[in-house]
Amino acid sequence: MKINLAAQARAAGVKADRITMQAIEPTTAQEKDLARLYVAIVRVWANGAKERILPAYSRSLAEQRASDGLTIDRAGDVEVEIEAVESEAVRSIFTFRGLFQAWADTLQRWHMSKVISQLSYATNVDLSTQMHAGDVQETMEDVVARNVALVRNVSDQTRGRIADIVFRGLQSRTPAREVAKEINAALQLGRKRSLRIAMDQTQKLSASLDRDRQLQLGMKKFEWVHSGKIHYRPEHLARNGKVIPWNSEIGKKDPPGFQPFCGCKAKGVLEL
Repeated sequence: MKINLAAQARAAGVKADRITMQAIEPTTAQEKDLARLYVAIVRVWANGAKERILPAYSRSLAEQRASDGLTIDRAGDVEVEIEAVESEAVRSIFTFRGLFQAWADTLQRWHMSKVISQLSYATNVDLSTQMHAGDVQETMEDVVARNVALVRNVSDQTRGRIADIVFRGLQSRTPAREVAKEINAALQLGRKRSLRIAMDQTQKLSASLDRDRQLQLGMKKFEWVHSGKIHYRPEHLARNGKVIPWNSEIGKKDPPGFQPFCGCKAKGVLEL
């Protein structure tokens, strides 16, 4: 629902020509909560590798050595265990959807409360009965679908790495302890990727909510706030402090927080 905040602010006696919101930064705790959901999928593969895949690999390797001179393929036993762990990972992805939905809803409510609090102070307008979670439902649905796809990709990538390691190991008869080290390295890559995704997706949801709430309130422009990151996009640093229309080329195609790992923020600007 569109809210004419400018008219309500003038009616409440605000004399300023412009009101600029402060940037709403997601917290480290929120990012860590999401990271735990992503890492849980990698943990499924870690447990599966330890309890099912590596024991099957060791048995197959022993049987290979015992059957020297015979054409016996023991890779099938390992593949069965990989598929069993994959089935468990798929079930965990369904669980992830519900947990992520709850996490995103919590962040959305927190973000909305920050907007309401800021503008209540700046405009003397109470938005608590005017803003609702359903106002950003489309964004929330998109975010859920995107993250389910991402966590599925994390699982698929981890599966692919583990399968490649064990099948190459059987071909070259690599000792189980060496294969275990390689699998652990692959799991570490999955964990690191999960942490990066969690950080990026927390910023992405926050940035989407910034845009949606500002447009809902009639804020047609925003002030660009650079992230201050060491590795930054030069064009983003050049925009720091500039006021940009949401309907501009930048506002539509490259707003703050939408590029991969962009931590820039949009401070809403309300012209009265």
